Amino acid sequence: MNRKINSELFFEALICFLLGILLFYALISGKVSLYVHPRLNGFLFGTAGALVVIAFFMLPHAFTPKHNARPMKYLLFLVPLLASILIPAGAVQGKAVSFGSAAGGVTAQNKGTVIPNRVSQKDDIGIEVPSSSAPESPDLSGGAQGGTTTIADENYARWYQDINENMKKYEGKTLKFKGQVFRMEGFAKDEIVPVRYAMVCCTADLQPCGVLSRGKDVAKYKDGEWVWVTGTIKIENYQGQTMPVCYVTKIEPAEKAKDDYIYFNYS
Repeated sequence: MNRKINSELFFEALICFLLGILLFYALISGKVSLYVHPRLNGFLFGTAGALVVIAFFMLPHAFTPKHNARPMKYLLFLVPLLASILIPAGAVQGKAVSFGSAAGGVTAQNKGTVIPNRVSQKDDIGIEVPSSSAPESPDLSGGAQGGTTTIADENYARWYQDINENMKKYEGKTLKFKGQVFRMEGFAKDEIVPVRYAMVCCTADLQPCGVLSRGKDVAKYKDGEWVWVTGTIKIENYQGQTMPVCYVTKIEPAEKAKDDYIYFNYS
């Protein structure tokens, strides 16, 4: 590079600028949600803006010559830039994470699964135990037809949280919900878990969240396939743990959910 240019500082400015642009692109396109929780977007916008500003402040100084400049040492920073361009963004596949039971009272530390905070009455998804003093609450989960309650994609996280903390409320009810087929070693042929993957902070902490489902037709679906599962909820002891189990009456292919991951509200 021309000796009138400080090649080392020029590369520093270029890398800061490109990283900032990359972050802006990921945020605006929505691809960043495949890697980090949306609640961090504000920090990432600030980081991207700061990188671009730093690059512009550094650039004028790049035209001040420097002896023994070593720009090659910054080539390492080009690796994430090239990786983001050459490797297509995509959701983490099921085999990359482990499944832990999420029954009430089990902690993330001892079972490796996400246990969100208790759902408040205001956040309830709408299935109430009928009482003599008050009528049943209107359903907010996506509609009930013929006694079957459909769990809408946008309510999956709240429903999953609620069914693990208030199991008795769901016992005997017929639910329809969507998820990706997930199996663990030791599962019977008629057992799957239709899961959605929950993100707490980033893809490193992804956990599959779903209800153990049993049915004779589940065996024909492969791991990772999207399915609609309709069945009746029963409360059982599974591997020493009380948990809801769905006895499948119908399973059918489903379209992929709009959002790859679900996010629990900890506010």
